[in-house]
Amino acid sequence: MKKTISEKVNFLESFLDTSLSNDGVNINIWCPFCRHENKNKKKLSIHLKNNIFHCWLCEKKGSNISYLISKFSSKKAEEAKKYFSVNTNNKSQDLFNAIRNLNNFSFDSEENEECEELINFPDDFKLLANNFNSTNPDVRDIFRYALSRGIDKHKLWLLRVGFSLQSEFRRSLILPSLDNNGLINFYTSRRIDVDTSSSFKYNNAKVQKKNVIFNEININWSLPLTIVEGPLDLIKTNDNATCLLGSSLTEDMKLFRKIINNNTEVNLALDSDVYYKSIAIADLLSSYNINVKILDTRCAEDVGDMTKKQFQSCLETAIIYSKEAKLLSKIAAL
Repeated sequence: MKKTISEKVNFLESFLDTSLSNDGVNINIWCPFCRHENKNKKKLSIHLKNNIFHCWLCEKKGSNISYLISKFSSKKAEEAKKYFSVNTNNKSQDLFNAIRNLNNFSFDSEENEECEELINFPDDFKLLANNFNSTNPDVRDIFRYALSRGIDKHKLWLLRVGFSLQSEFRRSLILPSLDNNGLINFYTSRRIDVDTSSSFKYNNAKVQKKNVIFNEININWSLPLTIVEGPLDLIKTNDNATCLLGSSLTEDMKLFRKIINNNTEVNLALDSDVYYKSIAIADLLSSYNINVKILDTRCAEDVGDMTKKQFQSCLETAIIYSKEAKLLSKIAAL
């Protein structure tokens, strides 16, 4: 006999610490696959109607609830078969459709729609590296500005630094971001006329930043990853680097999930004026057993103002984050 959602909830609550979503269809539990040290972190969701599960953190998913339950109790795994049947008809498509409808993961489809609709990347974009000899005065000024920021030829190619002659991007340095498939998922443009009072200094793609890994195409997740605040800071870093597009890293960000999934070591290089945020980020990553080093960036106002030699020195002397380091930072702030 087919079990009701209420019966499934009662079964799971009889031996697991659960959290039922507001819609009454999804129930969240601690994930036995990524095994977060804090068992109050309920990141694995079971869809009670479609009999599937998905952990948004480690991306483990499936339709065999009995197998999932076996990670907690072999006896309960056998009993689970009475409550959660496996639908063998169009299973792959059903699994995909159901996961898209989970409350915890609905932003994935919204992200794709938003990126397609709102990334207004200029169609006349050109690489500065291919236009050293341009006679256009705006392009020459952009190139001079790039040099003043410390961009060398290697970084011009690596970061695909460019320009556009469209009015919205005129006299701006443009840094596009490519996802793992080589598609544009973000861009930032920085006006070179800093004394311009009629418009904002930066023009960014209008997408949810939490869904963007800036220049993911450049990242080797098996190597330590340097993280800075903004795209222009990447000019001074080592090559295996990305930016937060801000100064926060939270569990709902795609970058966070990638780091956890790949167990990637992190070199955290935020500006010195947000050191307390560096500690918070390092503490969060450490709770997922990620090794974190914090760079002392006090030698400059921000990372973008450093020389490459200064940044390399900070990287080589970075301190491994620990609970003791967190305590000492609190004491120093007293």
